[in-house]
Amino acid sequence: MTVTSGVPAGVPGVRAAAGRRRPADPSRGARPRRVAAVAVALAALLAGPAAAAPPDPLLALRLDARAAVREHPGMWTGASVARGARAVVVGSPRPLVAEIAALADRADRTVTRIWGGYGGAVVLVPRGEEQAAVLAAPAKVDGLAAVATGGRVIVQPAAFARLSATGRLVVVTHELTHVATAGPRAVPMWLLEGFADYVGYLDSGLPVRTVAAELAADVAAGRPALRELPGPGDFAARPAQAYEEAWLACRYIADRFGERRLVALYRAARREEIGAALREVLGLTPGRLTLEWRAYARGQLARS
Repeated sequence: MTVTSGVPAGVPGVRAAAGRRRPADPSRGARPRRVAAVAVALAALLAGPAAAAPPDPLLALRLDARAAVREHPGMWTGASVARGARAVVVGSPRPLVAEIAALADRADRTVTRIWGGYGGAVVLVPRGEEQAAVLAAPAKVDGLAAVATGGRVIVQPAAFARLSATGRLVVVTHELTHVATAGPRAVPMWLLEGFADYVGYLDSGLPVRTVAAELAADVAAGRPALRELPGPGDFAARPAQAYEEAWLACRYIADRFGERRLVALYRAARREEIGAALREVLGLTPGRLTLEWRAYARGQLARS
């Protein structure tokens, strides 16, 4: 599960600000007959081909989407379903669902090119932040455009709508990267989020100072930045800068050692402690990586 954070208005980045409200279960009070009818209708939309048809490669995703609908049937009145090459999108309004399915196809090609094959994802598009909070729990959606949790991507539609076209693709690619790279062992947050942003921004064409606008401003003003590779406390206290620092760390590794070594580092970190993974894959200690990342990041921010 991962989160994203805010970016300044006008920057076509991953994250978007949103209000903070206490989540409530929006399915309460739904009329039972209407809820049942909605669940039946969506189940029909999510049904697979007839028995004589070829096997459906999205079978597992369709079953998971049906389960999601049945968990909170009151959320899906008027919802539609769109299928991508490796995604099933459920929600409303219909144009947004169709757009996200198309974005998922583009994002999937990038994720597969960098990481390799994976099982795809169910993308849920509820009507608002309160519903998104219920679907994502225990993950938080406050201020986020989307969050990946349990193999599903939950879109927060108001925040997602404020993103540029580039930002929307970056968000979907970022979250599908999290789905693809999920493993039994947690990796450090700088690698978890930095790698997802690395893949997300890979084909965006955005310059470093646009992606890392908050960090660049802090460095230029002499404010504290680039001290240590960001951890959970940094992502909570200064999320924009933490994501940007993490992205630059992964970008540095790819620039110096090659993209394949970055992927190998991530795979190793899913098996073993990060210090051992760094020594095995890059021949670096955490301290040495931190020193080299600082120098690289400052150089990139200074000349971009």
